Amino acid sequence: MKKLLDNIEEYIVASSLFIMTAIAFANVLSRKLFQASWSFTEEITANLFILASMLGAAIAAKRGSHLGLSILTDLFPKKYQKFVTLISTAAAVVFCVVLIKEGFVIVMQEKATGQLTPALGWPEWIFGTFVPVGGIFIMIRFIQFGIKAFKEEGVK
Repeated sequence: MKKLLDNIEEYIVASSLFIMTAIAFANVLSRKLFQASWSFTEEITANLFILASMLGAAIAAKRGSHLGLSILTDLFPKKYQKFVTLISTAAAVVFCVVLIKEGFVIVMQEKATGQLTPALGWPEWIFGTFVPVGGIFIMIRFIQFGIKAFKEEGVK
């Protein structure tokens, strides 16, 4: 169970990429064989791409691979690097809080207005939740990285 939770973003991103590839391929076959395009595939693919991007950012945060972290920390001597990492982690968490808050505002507006997706006719808020949920994942992974970096002697 721990391995699943530690790598949940990777599993969701891999599943999203598989679904995106499968429906895009099926749509191409449909166009070539039956001269009929499935309009819903573009809608699903675009929204899964947003989810994969958000969770990809969470994966990068977990690994400490965000460009801003290494650029800032590399400028300082080793003994100060963990404090710089802590400051940049705090800034990232503040950004995530804003992202989550604004994402939920948009989701609530979509829900209140009853917006539907053009091709599938699904409630727009379902796909809209990808942004605040992704923000939550990113924030959790930044916090984990910050704690890990602060406990270590130096940041790698």
